[in-house]
Amino acid sequence: MNLFGKYPIYDGEEQAGELEVSPWGGYLRFRALCRSRRRGVFRLVAESGGRLMPLGVMTPSGSGFGLERRFSPAALRNLGLERIDRCRLAQEWEDGWQEERSPEELFRDPALQDLGRALGREGVLTRREGESVLLAAPLDRGRPFAAMPIFCFGSPETINGRNWVVFRIMDGTPAVNCPEERAD
Repeated sequence: MNLFGKYPIYDGEEQAGELEVSPWGGYLRFRALCRSRRRGVFRLVAESGGRLMPLGVMTPSGSGFGLERRFSPAALRNLGLERIDRCRLAQEWEDGWQEERSPEELFRDPALQDLGRALGREGVLTRREGESVLLAAPLDRGRPFAAMPIFCFGSPETINGRNWVVFRIMDGTPAVNCPEERAD
């Protein structure tokens, strides 16, 4: 396992900084610096063989954000981190939501896959719920909504203080998403 080297850090599709992995005694030192317009808590995540490995929370550092951690080779093996395919920033979201990079893979219909690709450029979230996947698309003023053909299947929801339209996807098809009844 040789992870030594420098890796670009991506925020969406833009390169935002760099991670350097170097030897540090019997450990490997992970040192990252980046710039981001994100607000709230976010992590540095390494992608390795299709799996996501959180490396740590980015903290304010100078004019950007930084991270410095040391891992033993045994700890890295336990994490399953044998190589780094890509590094990216990932937001901390409430209630089990996570960023989704490839929402088109949730759909069977080619037209909906195209809409999924368009949604992916806007930054969407997913959350597993039993046999279905919930897909949250941002609903920001002044920005067109790319998934108009399935808009009627969604329901409004607030996640981390932002407005989203949430869709339920079952077996690759949008289903009616009935929000839970809430007692006031």
